[in-house]
Amino acid sequence: MGARYTEDRAHYDQAYANLFIGGVGTAHTPLATTVPCAGLPGTCAYDPAARFDLRGSNDAPTGRAALSYSFENGMLGYISFNRGYRSGAINGGGYTSSSGITYIKPETVNAYEAGLKGRLLDKSLTFAAAAFYYDYSNQQLQDTRPGPVSFLVNAPKSKIYGAESEATWHVVPTLTLRGAFGYLHATYSELSLQNTNLAGNTLPFAPTWTAQAGFDWTFAEVGGGALTLSPKINYVSRQFFSPFNDTNAAGTGQENSELEQGAKENRPAFTRDPANFVIAPQSSQYLDQIYISLIAQMQNRFIRECGSHFFRHSSGREN
Repeated sequence: MGARYTEDRAHYDQAYANLFIGGVGTAHTPLATTVPCAGLPGTCAYDPAARFDLRGSNDAPTGRAALSYSFENGMLGYISFNRGYRSGAINGGGYTSSSGITYIKPETVNAYEAGLKGRLLDKSLTFAAAAFYYDYSNQQLQDTRPGPVSFLVNAPKSKIYGAESEATWHVVPTLTLRGAFGYLHATYSELSLQNTNLAGNTLPFAPTWTAQAGFDWTFAEVGGGALTLSPKINYVSRQFFSPFNDTNAAGTGQENSELEQGAKENRPAFTRDPANFVIAPQSSQYLDQIYISLIAQMQNRFIRECGSHFFRHSSGREN
């Protein structure tokens, strides 16, 4: 258990931006002052002495409380609560107008988690599972607008909940199985960007489903070293790269549906490099990616001894 109190102060002092016209190596003629300027860009008369100041402050208590219980079979159960805080900031990159320079509110989150972990089957199976719920207020995010320009803004309300588990089972000394699974629901409860209601949209980079599986199989001992086969498969469901998801901002030609993990054609993709194979079924509606890697691991001693032996014989044959 622990607690903390934080107080922040933000200062934005003596800012200015002016608009000029002129070519490279020629005299520049001032046209307008854009910062400070409360109106539209280019509507304020040029004033070389004009400056813009902004202040922001906030304070917040944060902390953590957790309770755990050890069962007789060695499993550990726990519940926890965390109060998180990200300080406010001044959005100082809007040089076309001081109306875009604002103080962004602090982000806070109440995070709840419950889980179970431990070892079973004579400690050959390591297991962990957890469920979580995050309640965000004023979550900070980037609003990318045509230009392109990006502004830091607040999402008044957003919620994230889900569950995840992972396990490793040492079946026999030469075989180990691994697996993991995750479910995530991450949405904005309240959000409006560029005059567009985005409530209910999914947070960026938040796939609903993820899964991994694989094994390590040591199938040979050669030259004092071990030869191990380690295939692995990863699954990642659809995810977006923008809070707009596939919704286009009102009055703009920006195609936000392109800012997601997807493709235009319904066909499987297959790529290959010396150590990895990738299979990715693709769809214009969504993309579920499956990555398959096949790795043969050999100890350095095995590579060194077998490699030198091979090159000695190759050299002899060539002579």
